[in-house]
Amino acid sequence: MSEFKGKTAIVTGGAQGMGRQYVRLLGQAGANVVIADVNEDVAKATLEQLNFGERAIFVKTDVGSRDAANACAAAAVQKFGRIDYLVNNAGLLSAAAHRSLIAVDPDTYLNIINIMGHGMLWMTRAVVPAMKAQGKGAILNVSSIGSWQATGLYSVAKTIVNALTISLAHELAADNIRVNAVAPGTVNTEGMQPLMSVEQMAQWGQMGGRPTDRVAAPEEIAKAGLFLLSDAASYVRGQILPVDDGQTIRL
Repeated sequence: MSEFKGKTAIVTGGAQGMGRQYVRLLGQAGANVVIADVNEDVAKATLEQLNFGERAIFVKTDVGSRDAANACAAAAVQKFGRIDYLVNNAGLLSAAAHRSLIAVDPDTYLNIINIMGHGMLWMTRAVVPAMKAQGKGAILNVSSIGSWQATGLYSVAKTIVNALTISLAHELAADNIRVNAVAPGTVNTEGMQPLMSVEQMAQWGQMGGRPTDRVAAPEEIAKAGLFLLSDAASYVRGQILPVDDGQTIRL
């Protein structure tokens, strides 16, 4: 994917898990990458391990803060002169523990919705001016197949992601900015491991209709996401792509 060479991408939640794989794949393809994350120690360790030198930086970013989102975009432009891609990956898998919308603490509810839903909008608003100035851009939101399931607060948050994706895709089409989403199934990430073992992830997926017992590696999801960012997907807009080994089949 030589088209990424010399371009600039911001990856929220890029310090670990799927976000780290987006950073790795984009950097290997020649892109400049901004890791936007709240976890400074893990992000700096990721930068050191990936070793992209001056082509990768960390900007401490709470995506739930409009000021932090704007500061992240400004830092990307200051360092690299442009923003071509945004991967809205930051989220809280802890939301999956709140199955009851009636019982969940209101402050917890608002915090999770702010980070997982509103944060994607704040980051998008922050990068759009740079993309408009360049005449082109691509945004990838990370949703989940949970957005089509009744799993409580996590489902609500990811449904907001889907609504943002289709609405922003239409709104930004005139500016030649494409917006799509990837909806992963069960993925073996650091965030999932405290909630389920790999064996439990496999069982959960099969109970939900997946025809195999496979659990995805983060890289498998990120590769699908890179397709949606790339020019190979130039005629793909406003789509939520399930990447779940056949668990979600919709006619």
